[in-house]
Formats: sequence, C-alpha cells, structure tokens
Amino acid sequence: MSEPTNASPLGALLGRILAAPASADLWQLQMELLARGDAPALAARQAAGRFFSFLQGLESKTASRRASRWGAALGTAAVASVGLQEMLAEQADPLRRLVASGVTAMLDVGAAVKSVQAWEIEAALVYYDVVWYLCGELWDVSLTGRPELKLEERQAYVDQLLKPLIDKSLGDAIRSALIVRLFQVVLAGRVSPLLA
Repeated sequence: MSEPTNASPLGALLGRILAAPASADLWQLQMELLARGDAPALAARQAAGRFFSFLQGLESKTASRRASRWGAALGTAAVASVGLQEMLAEQADPLRRLVASGVTAMLDVGAAVKSVQAWEIEAALVYYDVVWYLCGELWDVSLTGRPELKLEERQAYVDQLLKPLIDKSLGDAIRSALIVRLFQVVLAGRVSPLLA
C-alpha cells in the first residue's frame, strides 16, 4: 500500500499506520476522527478501535503464551530436580526412585503441554471473532470502493481474502500478519474518503 500524499494530520496518521501499525498512532487517529464527528468518521473510528483492540490483545496474548511456556518448563524442571534430590538421598533403591520421579515428571510435562494447548484454543477464538468483524467491514468498504461488483463477485473477493484466516493449519504469526494487513485495508477504505 502506498502512503497517502495528503499532508493533513489524518493523512499522516493513516500513512504511518499503513507503513507500521502502532497502538499509539491508532489512539491519535481516534482523536482526529472524534474531532470530525460525522458518520464516515464514526465508521472509521470503529474500525480503528477494533484494530487498536486487536493489536493490544495480540501483545497481551504473546506475552501470556511466553509466560505459559516458561511456567511449563520451570514446573517440569522443579519436579525433575526434586525427584533427583530424593533419589540421591535415598541410597537403598535409587533406580526405583528414579523411575517413580520420572513418572511424576512426565505427568507434569503432560499437564504443561495441555495448558499451552488450552491457550492456543482460546487465542484461536479471538482470531475467528476478528475475522467475522473483518468480513462485514471488507464487504462495506467494497460497496463504496467497487460499487459495480455483482453480489457473487463481491462474495468471492471477500471470501478469497478471509479463507486463509479460517484455515486451522495456519500458524499464529502468519494469521496475525494477515489480520493486521486486512485491518490496514479496512482502515484505508474508511479513512481515505475523509481525506478528499
């Protein structure tokens, strides 16, 4: 996407968001749109708000995932070290003690893995909610930008953009990047008419 050449604060903010989206720029964009106060500005502000929330949620979920993985690794290491200490202290039958502590460690690893999987399922639900929202926004933006499209063509275009995001095999990093890009498209479609 090329950066708008409009030198207005609204145009400059949109240009920065299209180049490298940041929560601070979206917040400032909201202030500019509030100052306008008309219906097109309201629609743009709602899109900016969802984009802002998505970026904030993405940062939070990424930090949460990291913490979950570290917690799982540390918990497993703690169980293993306790088992090793008990085995060394119990000289009578260290092999039996090693096997027993190994079973405990494996159960802890299994619990940690399930905890991380639960996080992944919860994160996926957030993605699907955003995709639902983007579907409506892309449709509305296309009505303005490409009014000549027939219903079937419009459906095909929107479906083509969103279909990869519904694919369960798509990795989180790629899904997030695609969602960010679609938010940029929607925001450009909502803000560009305000720059005229």
